[in-house]
Amino acid sequence: MKITLTCNTSLGKGGQGICLENAALALSEIGDLTVLSADLESPKTNFPVYSMGYSRWSQRLLNTPFLRRRHDWAVLMGDLYFDKQVSKTLKSQFCDLIMGVAGQTNLGFKTAKATGAKAWLYCLNNYLPFMQSQIHQELEFIGDSTVAKMNPRMLDRFEGECQQADLIVVLSDVAKKTFIQAGYTSEKVAVLRPFVDTNRFHPVTKADQVFRVLYVGTIEPRKGVIYLVNAFLQANIPNSELLIVGGTTTRGLKIFMEKTLSQHINIKQEFRDFSQDDPTEIFGKSSVLVLPSVEDGFGLVALEAMASGLPVIVTSQCGAADVVNNGVNGFIVPPRNIEAIADKLTFLAENKTIRSEMGTFARTTAKQFNLENYQQQLRQIFVQEGLLK
Repeated sequence: MKITLTCNTSLGKGGQGICLENAALALSEIGDLTVLSADLESPKTNFPVYSMGYSRWSQRLLNTPFLRRRHDWAVLMGDLYFDKQVSKTLKSQFCDLIMGVAGQTNLGFKTAKATGAKAWLYCLNNYLPFMQSQIHQELEFIGDSTVAKMNPRMLDRFEGECQQADLIVVLSDVAKKTFIQAGYTSEKVAVLRPFVDTNRFHPVTKADQVFRVLYVGTIEPRKGVIYLVNAFLQANIPNSELLIVGGTTTRGLKIFMEKTLSQHINIKQEFRDFSQDDPTEIFGKSSVLVLPSVEDGFGLVALEAMASGLPVIVTSQCGAADVVNNGVNGFIVPPRNIEAIADKLTFLAENKTIRSEMGTFARTTAKQFNLENYQQQLRQIFVQEGLLK
């Protein structure tokens, strides 16, 4: 079976890149895999990775200060360029199955399906119009005109991909629910949860007594960092620290972070590249990870934190809620609920023994999400779709 995976990003870099790398590793065990990506330098793999390159117009738009706020156009132009290159390639490169990332594969689907291929849409977020609605709510909350929304044409392309797709593959039951609420049948949406390297992400002995709350990820509106900051301040826990690892994406959030850091010495910001840095340096000095997303297809960092022996706090609209047993290895709270986050932080700070037990359970849970189980999960999807016996 010839399989083509298409993704306008780099394999193994960032949460989405790691999920794509996961998929590629498992797909390569099932069939003859070819990856079409935007990587200018092909990573070392046991399957071919071909670069489709980047849109020069998209890069120029992002590099022009006044136009940089039109991030929606830059993303659209980049995805359109990538999709056109994929379509051209598929005219001479036959495949039995194309698995393409949402928003990037409308033309690729048309070309592949014209030759009889099956088309699977790989959606790394929730249903995109749902994601858009959450971004709009945050825009109203923070009043930031630089918030990156999705271009309407992007949403039209996404709907076209959903209609063409023989199957929509998502990262969580949380994400699947948003598709079902939009009218798609349960049978058309399959869940393929990511896995984590529990050798690389592992517990280490914490060197201090600071109750350190950790957030790792881009500081963007849908990630809900503002709610976490306010919850941390409301909890007012003695000998505590909030460590935020990641950079901002909008002018409003940059101003918010600068003001927060200048006013509160126990709130700190760092920048790390976990594809290069040892993750235990950050996870090992933390007490709990909080992922306060108002929308998130999964949130792989939650599983990485659990593998590192940390309890986690996630929202019910974050896909990582799939792997959280509320009150056992972490907590699930409503999105945008400052009081709920503050309450759980206070509980964990005041109950060190329970916190340690929850971290142990979190590690046990994370071990279940390994490459072997992931491959079995993917094979079962192939069997259900009639592509394997």
